[in-house]
Amino acid sequence: MFIPLLSYVLDRLPLGNALKGITVNGLDALMRKTKAPVWHDYAIRQRQWRRHACTACRWLRGVLPPDAAIFEPGCGSAANLLWLGQQGFRKLYGSDISPEALELGVELAAHLHLPLDIWQDDGLRPARLPQNLDGILSVNWLYHIPGADFGDFLRQYRDSLKPGGYLACDMVTRHYDHVPGNQWHSQDQHRPEAERRPSEYTIRLDPKEVRDIAARHGFALVRHTCFVLSRPQRAVYLLQRTA
Repeated sequence: MFIPLLSYVLDRLPLGNALKGITVNGLDALMRKTKAPVWHDYAIRQRQWRRHACTACRWLRGVLPPDAAIFEPGCGSAANLLWLGQQGFRKLYGSDISPEALELGVELAAHLHLPLDIWQDDGLRPARLPQNLDGILSVNWLYHIPGADFGDFLRQYRDSLKPGGYLACDMVTRHYDHVPGNQWHSQDQHRPEAERRPSEYTIRLDPKEVRDIAARHGFALVRHTCFVLSRPQRAVYLLQRTA
């Protein structure tokens, strides 16, 4: 009982989740230089409070050795990969659709003296997909893509993992289906209905659905946790590729 309770608490604390060695002025300068989307400033500066991302990274750190090869599609400015680099991992790869975010990631890696291989690509239809990976990290992007499907994502990436390799991801839960106005973009609630965009949370799955979809596509659910007070409510999953 003690160990699961301790794990539950640690997943919800900001301890050890911040990126080290990045000053406010230094980040401001790199944001101006790269013209990266402004939300990356928050994702880096406040990383320790983005529990869905931090927990997924910590779980990978817990099950993989330092020489493991880890790939993050949708890596943005690579804050998660850089955190893993500061934990001792050296085979770090990532892709993103935004060239400005990737440029910021390259600049940050150089500033922190960390090895990082990132490139521009479409996470749903990757042109370059590393093979023989030990771990894949996927947080805060798949459920924002119109037409994306969790099962298709697992099918696309499964063979890139070694048998027994791990995939850590997050998912918006169906709790959001009951939030008033959930069908509309969260920033458009104040607008007339005719001017509102569809919700940015295009996939919503509960743990049982994630487990069942994972099983159909060659993954076993190792562990999961739900951040019930987050808005929207998110759950984090650690999946393992079966033989």
